Amino acid sequence: MKSSDMLSYFGLREPPFSKEIATAQLHLLPSVQRNLAAARLLVETRGIGVICGKAGTGKTCLLRLLCDGLPTGLYKSFYLSHSSIGIVEFYTHLCSLFGLEPCYRRASMFRELQQHILTMATVSHLHPLLLIDEAHLLSNDILAEIRLLMNFHFDSLNALTVVLCGNETLTRKFGLSVLESLANSITITIPVDTLPVEETCSYIETLTFIHQASGGILRTIGTIGGAALVKACLANSKQVEAEHVQSVIQR
Repeated sequence: MKSSDMLSYFGLREPPFSKEIATAQLHLLPSVQRNLAAARLLVETRGIGVICGKAGTGKTCLLRLLCDGLPTGLYKSFYLSHSSIGIVEFYTHLCSLFGLEPCYRRASMFRELQQHILTMATVSHLHPLLLIDEAHLLSNDILAEIRLLMNFHFDSLNALTVVLCGNETLTRKFGLSVLESLANSITITIPVDTLPVEETCSYIETLTFIHQASGGILRTIGTIGGAALVKACLANSKQVEAEHVQSVIQR
């Protein structure tokens, strides 16, 4: 059976649980709206923010929602997910991301990045937003370096906003003395929690044990829901029944 056959069978145009769904078509649950409002507040106030939560709870999707809603003439976002790297490689990735030629000397790249960011903010009046995904994999040295990178005009100008996005281990690192300066600079922390049962049921109308099996994790809910659609289609059922969901969970 082709994917198109299943979609046609249920009268769907696109897979309902695909990660490729445009942000304009996403179902914004109350918890997502709250988290998005907090992320937008961070951008408006500028500085350093943290988004943390379990894998699959929608952290990266929140970044997409945030970026897609930014006025293009006022902000420019830069997304980095190469987190398990050394300091020099980190600066190399940053230079490439900002359109600069890496020189493979840490001090030189640091100065060029700071000057480029400062020019964007003060000359082009374009505020850069650096989004670092999988930030829990960053070394303590790189996390400390991020704080140094944001020091403009004797630490009196917020020329760059940084969002560190990762799992729960990221916030535990901020208790280390070596990261005290960074921890004190974080203005907003957004915990992306698993969904409560009522939001799971509003995200997908099926039985309560989908919530129990998924633990309220959006990605898992989508996986179970998509597989249940296939099961129902193969069984020539126009409705996803408990038995279809159960067969997916017990596989």
